[in-house]
Amino acid sequence: MASIRKFMALFPDEQACRDYLFAARWPRGFICTKCGEMRYCLIKTRNVYECANCKTQTSITSNTLMHRTKLPLRYWMVALYWVASGFPCSARKLARTLRIQQRTADRLLRKIRLAMHKSERIPMLDFWRREKRSEQLPIVRRAMLLMYRKARAFIRKYYGKRVSKWNRLYYYYEYRFRSSNDCNPIAALSKLILSACTTIYTLNEYGMLRERRLPTSSITT
Repeated sequence: MASIRKFMALFPDEQACRDYLFAARWPRGFICTKCGEMRYCLIKTRNVYECANCKTQTSITSNTLMHRTKLPLRYWMVALYWVASGFPCSARKLARTLRIQQRTADRLLRKIRLAMHKSERIPMLDFWRREKRSEQLPIVRRAMLLMYRKARAFIRKYYGKRVSKWNRLYYYYEYRFRSSNDCNPIAALSKLILSACTTIYTLNEYGMLRERRLPTSSITT
């Protein structure tokens, strides 16, 4: 837990969280998802970015797992890093730490675990699905079965024996993500934030979007 406190010292307020999310979402600078423009203005009263060309407004959390969230971003950062660091994180513990209702903490963790599932899109890693295991070669099937047994032991150890079938699926997502990303919690954090985000572009794509817009702009002038 000490490392989590040290991590949160980097985010003393909401602005620090927004700055981090901006750098994670637009590592090469803002780009409009509608027209490809990189010039923008920040509307501080609503914390949204407005495209200088088409006037499309984009929130820092839109199209991410924090889309339309009403919780402070610092709460999300605590929960995300807590899970990404490999520490056991139950809804009860999270609710007590953040001083929120347990139902809210449970919804927050479910969103995070769903993001874990979306970030690992290799079908072979769906070890909890019996039909997927049966389709694999014997050596792969044995590896998936071993992972399945380890996941069941993980759930019993950290979340108890009486876990509903619905919740167990989310815990499988968590175990698989932790197994793949246990060496670098910061990279795991960025992976979770961007798992549902559709606004990450390469430098070549920046140029392609801008060139695609140039003929239209030259006609209008």
